[in-house]
Amino acid sequence: MGTVQHILFGRFLSPYVRRVAVSLNVYGIDFEQRIISAVGDEAEREAINPVGRVPALQIPSGEVLIDSAAILDHLDEIAGAQNPLIPRTGANRRNALRRIAIATGAIDRSMAANAERRRPTEQQDSARLDRLLRQAQQGYGELERDLGDKEFFDGAQMGQADVTCAVGVSFFNHIFPGSLAGQSFPNLIRLTIACENRPEFFSVPIS
Repeated sequence: MGTVQHILFGRFLSPYVRRVAVSLNVYGIDFEQRIISAVGDEAEREAINPVGRVPALQIPSGEVLIDSAAILDHLDEIAGAQNPLIPRTGANRRNALRRIAIATGAIDRSMAANAERRRPTEQQDSARLDRLLRQAQQGYGELERDLGDKEFFDGAQMGQADVTCAVGVSFFNHIFPGSLAGQSFPNLIRLTIACENRPEFFSVPIS
């Protein structure tokens, strides 16, 4: 990959930024983090991405890639020729994409729940908050059953479904402590602990 730095824009508190950072680490791609808040720094975010969202990744050509799914697709293309984090074809790819879709859906619900909770008390919709939390937990419940007693979703090798799921579980339990308790989600907690103990994860802590 040479010595040219990739620049990742965003905070690791964002599970979407963090899953990109972990994936860069898995592939051994050096990068520099530029912290831009997903809440503040509006003008700076819009200068990088016209719709004001992070993550964004500046690659050595100077291009800026936006949206974590597009960024991960690019990383698989340039660095995952032998062992892409998302399988190239077939049932394994379909299964990975399904798991990732459930995990990102659960992440979206947990982020929306956090936003709802942060609204002024008189504007909060408690029914909506409960629904969002329930849907997030239901998504992780499906992944809990899918993982079963396997080390990773596809067996012995960590893939993007594992990365995204572990990042999402850590985020959910960070903003809503105890939402995914070990007694109810033992397989996901086991996976998340194993992932968080890997250098690819603990070098980019939630912050």
